[in-house]
Amino acid sequence: MKAVTFTAMGTGWWVACDVPALLPGAEALVRAAEARLSRFDSASSLSRLNAARRVTDPLLAAVVRAALDLRDRTGGAFDPTLGARLAALGYDRDLADIGRPAPAAAWHPGDLGVRVVGDEVRLDGAGALDLGGVAKGFTVDRVVAALRGWGARRVLVDGGGDLRGAGGAWPIGVGDGLAVWTDAGAVATSSTRRRRWRDQGDRPLHHVLDPRTGWPAASPVRTAVVVAPDAATADGLATALLVDAPGVVPRLAGLDAHALLDVGAGGWWMTPGAPVAATTAAELVAVAVAAGEAP
Repeated sequence: MKAVTFTAMGTGWWVACDVPALLPGAEALVRAAEARLSRFDSASSLSRLNAARRVTDPLLAAVVRAALDLRDRTGGAFDPTLGARLAALGYDRDLADIGRPAPAAAWHPGDLGVRVVGDEVRLDGAGALDLGGVAKGFTVDRVVAALRGWGARRVLVDGGGDLRGAGGAWPIGVGDGLAVWTDAGAVATSSTRRRRWRDQGDRPLHHVLDPRTGWPAASPVRTAVVVAPDAATADGLATALLVDAPGVVPRLAGLDAHALLDVGAGGWWMTPGAPVAATTAAELVAVAVAAGEAP
């Protein structure tokens, strides 16, 4: 296995496979997706959609379909229509460039309508799309599929915490001595510990917004790890769990997904049967006790 590392979509990427000659093509695939799906690039298809309200792009259409499906499957806890609100809170540029924006006005849920007709995406009403992590997870899935299609047997892709492997079982560390195992599926982690800043009123902010309030989610869940069949689904569910764990957890079984939730003070809650391993006997006991308890 050989690997390549690079930065794209505002995060670090690590792509490994057993045919090193394929790695430049994998990186090119990620960069091409970034050029079409980034809200920080004014020339991207997503930025042109938010400005012109109608764009034809098959990749953008596919990702928007996936995002709208996740909104439905999470009961609205995941919502891709919060791009304008994120910008109003200051997240309108790369995180490293955010200063201390003026405090945002009160939130009034918008009426942004999103329609996908073939390869065309249409926006109606006020607001903007932010495909964020789902675009990243979708790209991870595309890279794995491409590498396998090009002849690689063993593949592991990490796009900023969205991981998917193929051709073997992979242990993925998630912190506190715990690891989840995945073979043909994906693992995604979302956290309110990272991507944080403050406004001029010294209000602490982070990038996971609650669609009901328009403000950063105030859930006691600080980190959500999801194991799901694909990285786009895993990423969307991880975000939704930070917003409304009690509402989203009952939906996981129907999506063939498992979750590990960091609820603070060193405690982890996890769905029964989650593919979790621990590195010491004490941690194994803690896992056994925690499994099945409500978050």
